[in-house]
Amino acid sequence: PEYFVLGDVVDVATDSRDRVFVFCRGNHPVVIFDREGNFVSCWGEGHVRQSHGIFIGPDDAVYLIDSQAHTVEKFTPGGELLMRLGTRDQCASIVGRRPFNMPTGLALGASGEMFVSDGYANFLVHKFSPDGKLIKSWGEPGKRPGQFGLPHNIAVDKSGTVYVCDRENDRVQLFTPEGEFISQWTDLRMPADIYVDQEKEVAYVAEIGGSLTDPFRYEPRISIWDLKGNMLSMWQGREGEGRGVLEVPHGIWVDSRGDIYEGEISGVARRMPRIQKFARVS
Repeated sequence: PEYFVLGDVVDVATDSRDRVFVFCRGNHPVVIFDREGNFVSCWGEGHVRQSHGIFIGPDDAVYLIDSQAHTVEKFTPGGELLMRLGTRDQCASIVGRRPFNMPTGLALGASGEMFVSDGYANFLVHKFSPDGKLIKSWGEPGKRPGQFGLPHNIAVDKSGTVYVCDRENDRVQLFTPEGEFISQWTDLRMPADIYVDQEKEVAYVAEIGGSLTDPFRYEPRISIWDLKGNMLSMWQGREGEGRGVLEVPHGIWVDSRGDIYEGEISGVARRMPRIQKFARVS
């Protein structure tokens, strides 16, 4: 709509009706569209400090991860606050390993457990009960298995395996629900977000592709994987370079029909941030 500014489109999710919820850093933090991109509604004005991650549960509850308010909040689809994890505008000490210090993403387990990537300062993953009780935390800074360069977003499959985008270490790490390291996928470049299709057992990864400060050292990519870590498909390349249609992929989601939604931030090229839809044709 007129006078709306999206700003960086940090993440995107769809609800049970395939309405598209765009979480952005513009003047309307949550903007809702239908499948065809027609405006439906918006909310979050004056509340969200810095948008970073969004997740929509099977009951259509909307979870927002605010990296500057240091909170994870659960809302109705219309924007009514239901639950808050963390103390608003108070970051936890990195020494105490408590939630949160610039969190980045959330995913739900099969029984409603909440897994949160506490990314920019804490280098942790936290597991909460459905009612918000902290169960356990794991992780530390580093490059070894179980350590993180930046846990940037997170997903959980139907077996309970936890997938963490370890962005600065160019990998996705896999853990048990109790935080035990399983394996890692290393053929990635700055994975920013991951979506797991529970029925098809396929993972979709939004990859920034390289340096955010050097326009000659990044190749943005969307890659599709089976859950054993085999790449099934991908496309890459910056728009306008004759090699692709991407800029800086930061968030990804797949709707009930298999269409892929990808949110982009401005990045090194300083192009207009946007959301893109790739429709499944076969």
